[in-house]
Amino acid sequence: MDNPTTLLVSIMFVTILAIAIGNILMTCAEIAGGLRHPMPERIQLSWIFLMLFALLSLFWQTVKLLDVDEWLFVEFLYVMAGPMVLLFATSVITAPTKDEQSVESHSHYFGLCRRFFVMLALHEVWILGIDYWYANLNILSLINAVILSLFLLLAVSSSLRVHIAGASLVWSGYIAALVLRTLGGQ
Repeated sequence: MDNPTTLLVSIMFVTILAIAIGNILMTCAEIAGGLRHPMPERIQLSWIFLMLFALLSLFWQTVKLLDVDEWLFVEFLYVMAGPMVLLFATSVITAPTKDEQSVESHSHYFGLCRRFFVMLALHEVWILGIDYWYANLNILSLINAVILSLFLLLAVSSSLRVHIAGASLVWSGYIAALVLRTLGGQ
């Protein structure tokens, strides 16, 4: 990596991810300290931890940015869009209730869902776009396409059972992708 632009792009990428990770960690600290009322639903906690997992996974993949020799401004904008969407998604899923007395955690969670899952769907589209742009379509791309479909379903569903099943499937997909990346060196 002799190109200073590549270093700047990587620093910007990591900075946005670090802000999102900090957002998740501050929320976890509030929950652990009993400062978050009402306490988030277990399904919401599952998504919060999944976001942390996704952010750390994306952080780990930052090294791939160092392989890019030349950057066009449009490539820079596209690459920055991924962590920005995750930052926005973390802000949505960790949003506190506006009025602690009148809102139950269940209704609060479903009030956030549509925006949260649309953002996660956009992130999956971003990943598929990165794979296509860099000619890296593979089995991981198929997993991302399935997860994209699940996020779109979850964005329109108000069934807790569907959300629990969706969380289980998305967690399975993320873990499978992690195993494949680890075994395949991707």
